[in-house]
Amino acid sequence: MSVVDAPPGRDFAGPALGEFRSRPGPKRLARAVLLMSIIDAAITYSLMRGSLTSAFIILPMVCVSIAAVGFAVRSAIVRIDVGGIQWGWGELGFRIGPARIKMLHLYERGLVVIRTSRAPWYLARHDWGRFEKVANVCEKAGLALERKTGRAPLRAQMQAYGVVLDGLMVVNLIGSGLIVVMAALR
Repeated sequence: MSVVDAPPGRDFAGPALGEFRSRPGPKRLARAVLLMSIIDAAITYSLMRGSLTSAFIILPMVCVSIAAVGFAVRSAIVRIDVGGIQWGWGELGFRIGPARIKMLHLYERGLVVIRTSRAPWYLARHDWGRFEKVANVCEKAGLALERKTGRAPLRAQMQAYGVVLDGLMVVNLIGSGLIVVMAALR
């Protein structure tokens, strides 16, 4: 027993050799959609005061919930250190330790983490700022890295969420605005 102990499931991997955050544009989009969804929900509830139907109670909350999840995903950080690769928010997240990493394949558009079990994990270049530094950080962490040419396998690319998430944020913003219009016309 020591005075300082690691939280359950964590080891003393040391400071992160590299931290990668979402690019500023998509994170701003997610923040703006969350804010507008909250404002639209408040407007909808004020317009429907006294005559709220279940649809006008639920739909604004669905839009706020989707926007909140999008913002949370865009707020996550990828940390790489000698203890492996972590995606998440501080202590809350998912970690793949070096013992579970078979190999890292670096492609032009992303990093594929080949695990000893389960499907590969894909980090797309367009989702993360400073992605050009990933190779150096992985090598400093002692993780086996192989540089590849061409595109990553489709199975890995299917895990890239950036474009879909940004599209979902735009659709959510439009839906949230339409709910306000429907409430106003009611």
